Amino acid sequence: MKKILSLTLFLVICQAGFSQSLDGRVQIEGFPSGQTLRESIPVDLFKSFKEDKYKIKFSYKASQVGKRGLVLFDMKTTVMRDGKTIHESSRKNWPWLPGDMYVPIEAFDLIPALQNEVYEMPVPRLDFPKLDTNLPKGNYSIRLEMIPVGEIKGRVAPAEFSFRIE
Repeated sequence: MKKILSLTLFLVICQAGFSQSLDGRVQIEGFPSGQTLRESIPVDLFKSFKEDKYKIKFSYKASQVGKRGLVLFDMKTTVMRDGKTIHESSRKNWPWLPGDMYVPIEAFDLIPALQNEVYEMPVPRLDFPKLDTNLPKGNYSIRLEMIPVGEIKGRVAPAEFSFRIE
């Protein structure tokens, strides 16, 4: 009986030692978190990300996940205004390789979520004057997450930032 218990314990420890794991982080570079945002129009915020004024940096290390370390992630976006969730979405199964990299803003649903606050999406036709509409006034909180798919142990610290529209 002691041998069976010892063997079981040994196998559990070995499995934990050889299991897939990762450690990572998502960060926003250059963003004035908590301040009044100059880009009060969603398309202007998109332009600032595209021109590298703000950058989404993602890095992770993985072990036991194949020879290249490829991991699939769900890209989750949560947007709150004045403490109330106004948008939550997830894009499934995006492949990423380990290391440090910049993620395009299009990987998350931040800009479409903010654009939906300006006017109801989808629109029947492109209404150019509405594209220049400011976001509603308030305090916005954003959370961008990269959640590993599957039986991988570990996590990626999300990016959280906030801004005010006055």
